[in-house]
Amino acid sequence: MRVIIREVLNVGGFFAGETVTLAVQSWPDGGPEQTLTIDDAALTNVIARHLLAPGMVLELVLSGDRVEHASLLAAPDYTSLQMALRPQPIEPTPVPRVLSFRCRTCNLWTSAVGDPPVCGLCGASAPRLS
Repeated sequence: MRVIIREVLNVGGFFAGETVTLAVQSWPDGGPEQTLTIDDAALTNVIARHLLAPGMVLELVLSGDRVEHASLLAAPDYTSLQMALRPQPIEPTPVPRVLSFRCRTCNLWTSAVGDPPVCGLCGASAPRLS
């Protein structure tokens, strides 16, 4: 299930636990807004829960109403994507490559996936390096 964050309602701390509570909508089709609480341990590729922000797209794996895994897929701008994403190991290559880009179809910044690189949300091709 993919959702877009509409609002960050609460970032749990000392008394509220290690959670973040979000108002989200289904992505890309919208639909009714719903409230989700995600445990810090469920965030698979996010550095810290307080870095989640409106406009970010998450891939969720649910078990009933509980979020088992949440992965950040895209953000509205490059800075928020890079700040929130946990760095991944990068294998050296003999040529430059695209690691993230603004998808013209989704209108969001996303990490490039695959070879050749494509948008992790819609599969649109990444820009070519010259």
